[in-house]
Amino acid sequence: MADMQSALAARLAAAPSLAAQLIADGKTRIYWTKVPQGADRPYLRMQTVTDLRPQHLTGYDAGRQTRVQVDVFADTYSQARALSESIIGAVALPATVAGVNFGRTRAEGPRDLGEDVEGVGFVHRLSMDLLVEHSLA
Repeated sequence: MADMQSALAARLAAAPSLAAQLIADGKTRIYWTKVPQGADRPYLRMQTVTDLRPQHLTGYDAGRQTRVQVDVFADTYSQARALSESIIGAVALPATVAGVNFGRTRAEGPRDLGEDVEGVGFVHRLSMDLLVEHSLA
């Protein structure tokens, strides 16, 4: 069964501007919720914040709007910023991916949330919310 999370990750991984930086040795660095210890940067961490299920008198609508927080972790601010802009570009237009119809996706942010990490140094983190309109194909 198709799910929005897998389809969104596949959509981002397929974007040429993101794939060049987030896929190495056939492995993607796009993670849902949990990032493996010692993951190479840059990488994306995504998590569902809200998943509204609109309804009417006869039940739920097929379309939904899910708020997904996307955090970009990178070694430089310019790299984090470029990845953030590439994410926005990758989801701006409607598309069907892995059995999910994506409608308009609105981006809020990014917010600067970088921090010093013990034993690593300063890690640049930009966080944005994507309001993803979607339904199963």
